[in-house]
Amino acid sequence: MPKKTNMKKKVMITDTSLRDAHQSLLATRMRTEDMLPIAERLDQIGYWSLEVWGGATFDTCLRFLKEDPWERLRSLKKVIKNTRLQMLLRGQNILGYRHYSDDVLKKFIEKSVDNGMDVFRIFDALNDIRNMEMAIKTVKKHGAVAEGTVCYTTSPVHSNEGFVEMAVKLAALGCDTICIKDMAGLLAPMDAFDLVLKMKEKVQIPIHLHTHETSGMGSMTYLKAVEAGCDIIDTAISPVGSGTSQPPTEPMVAALAGTPYDTGLDLKALSEIAEYFRQIKKKYKKFESEYTGINTDVLISQIPGGMISNLASQLKEQGALDRMKEVLDEVPRVRKDFGYPPLVTPTSQIVGTQATLNVLTGERYKVITSETRNYLKGLYGKPAAPIDEAVRKKAIGEEEFITCRPADLLEPELEKLTRELGGKGKGIEDVLSYALFPSIALEFFEERETGKLKPESLGVEVEEKAEEPRSAQHLAPSEFKITVHGETYHIKVAGTGHKSEGIRPFFLKVDGKLEEVMIESLVEVVPSQAGAIEAKTSVHSSRPKARKKGDVTTAMPGRVVKVKVSEGDRVSAGDTVLIVEAMKMENEVHTPIDGLVKNIYVKEGDSVNPDETLIEIE
Repeated sequence: MPKKTNMKKKVMITDTSLRDAHQSLLATRMRTEDMLPIAERLDQIGYWSLEVWGGATFDTCLRFLKEDPWERLRSLKKVIKNTRLQMLLRGQNILGYRHYSDDVLKKFIEKSVDNGMDVFRIFDALNDIRNMEMAIKTVKKHGAVAEGTVCYTTSPVHSNEGFVEMAVKLAALGCDTICIKDMAGLLAPMDAFDLVLKMKEKVQIPIHLHTHETSGMGSMTYLKAVEAGCDIIDTAISPVGSGTSQPPTEPMVAALAGTPYDTGLDLKALSEIAEYFRQIKKKYKKFESEYTGINTDVLISQIPGGMISNLASQLKEQGALDRMKEVLDEVPRVRKDFGYPPLVTPTSQIVGTQATLNVLTGERYKVITSETRNYLKGLYGKPAAPIDEAVRKKAIGEEEFITCRPADLLEPELEKLTRELGGKGKGIEDVLSYALFPSIALEFFEERETGKLKPESLGVEVEEKAEEPRSAQHLAPSEFKITVHGETYHIKVAGTGHKSEGIRPFFLKVDGKLEEVMIESLVEVVPSQAGAIEAKTSVHSSRPKARKKGDVTTAMPGRVVKVKVSEGDRVSAGDTVLIVEAMKMENEVHTPIDGLVKNIYVKEGDSVNPDETLIEIE
């Protein structure tokens, strides 16, 4: 006989359609202009909350959509007047990929509440409560709902009893609700029943369950959790539900109707909202990944829903989507090396990116990101199990592992950041955006100031563009379209490599996917049959080809975010001379030899490609 369950009159629902759902299925690309027309209808449904902000939305707004994320929040709040707005907050990481000082965290929460945020789902990627305490305290101070979060994962060192113990500690800190965050769809139905039942026995505040349908168990997991007493569940409207997103709303509402757990939501009204999203989703087809369906391999790789679509998108940009399986096989190995962290941002990004680098470079830990290095120093907190000592030493040598709360090592940053930004920002919200994503925010502010904000193409309409000729050496268009057998492709020249035996590598983006092609250096371009424009050119890289031992290169195409040396500086082998951002993570580039910095061929903001000499060490 099953244990007696906690019978209730109503189960409440949080809708994730405007945040996690499109993060999981559409690489977070849904624009505010497509949210506002349906926002009022969503507000009328009777959800417990609407998740609309946080997670990867902040980064994507600035980086790709060229939208102010603060303005998105304000715009939604103007329309949604009856339902709580909810966000995902990464504790001391806020919405970035490192820990931020307490003054930045406090101000971010304060301004989020001022701009309309009601519920903060607060988590730490390592389940290190020390990294959540300040956020919980600050959210409570400003009168918002603090939802303390337990990141669910499976490993030799995790158990339901341990998760319950964490929930008890979070409740003692004053949290209003407890969320079980199953970011990868790993929580099996019977395990969910056991976990919720045990948690309800120990804590007196509502239990909120979040899962993904990635493994195919999500809806069954919700049903068993509800039977055990779960108060709130996360779902997404059906066109943006299922797969790597949350279980769809309508089937859950129908399944619970007429039972003691009836949600009370109107299926007809939900159906009308579903039709809107069904049409809107078509606009974002280019961002859909083949990896957004049900995939039981997640039970091994543990890559969460939001991460898997972004990982696929990033591999596609690197021209390596065919190596996804290799990356997914490498992820569990890296995770074990790192002490079995739950794979949720930023640890999912850190582990996933490191696994990708291990695969693409052909050597494990040959290239180590700045975030990996900081993780292995303890600057993200304490993992559940010891880190592999050989990996740690390869990354940080004999440097000490940090054991205190990482934020205790940080000096206040807000005033310094405000001075750095100077007149480039319009207010405190801009300062906070700059704090989280310095180079991306600066680019956004500059484009906003000049009126040149240009969001990435949705691929719906493609304009044919040809740059004005710059010289006799550059007559061909850098962006154009071609039609082959009735299929039209959008081509953009992303960079060129160096000629070898009459052949030169060109880095081209074909419908957004980065490809490396080897073609003759004499190029003939016919942009369209209409007009039949022909241009012949001998294109050459502005940087010398990497040939010598002291030539510093990048492992993959990316963007320079920091040049850390000057010409004339003396460096030692292994010193960091550049930081290049690739796959949304910062990768340190090191000098291969001792020597003198003779030439620097890049500046911050430059796009760089493999085989180029970025810095010459002599």
